[in-house]
Amino acid sequence: LCNSCLLQEPVIPGSFLRARAIGLMPMIDQGEKDDKIIAVCADDPEYRNYSDISELSPHRLQEIKRFFEDYKKNENKDVAVDVFLPATTAREAIQHSIDLYAQYILQSLRQ
Repeated sequence: LCNSCLLQEPVIPGSFLRARAIGLMPMIDQGEKDDKIIAVCADDPEYRNYSDISELSPHRLQEIKRFFEDYKKNENKDVAVDVFLPATTAREAIQHSIDLYAQYILQSLRQ
């Protein structure tokens, strides 16, 4: 699970931002599932009122898709990007990842 966050201002690496998941972009990278959470900065004036991927323009969606396709091609990796899914699907994927991590921690503590 990876996050792509839309915002207007540059961000210093290692910074923390309040983000809102607005969608999920299913992706296959080298034959493995590599879904991307699409989020907006909750405090960005342009994006703070967005709640779902459907609110982004078709051009912005194409830019996001193309970014992931191109940067993987530069690494000589095969990728397949599917259609964008809504915010509810993104939140379910995030919760699933949290649950998997919690299971991992519990198993680690039992050893």
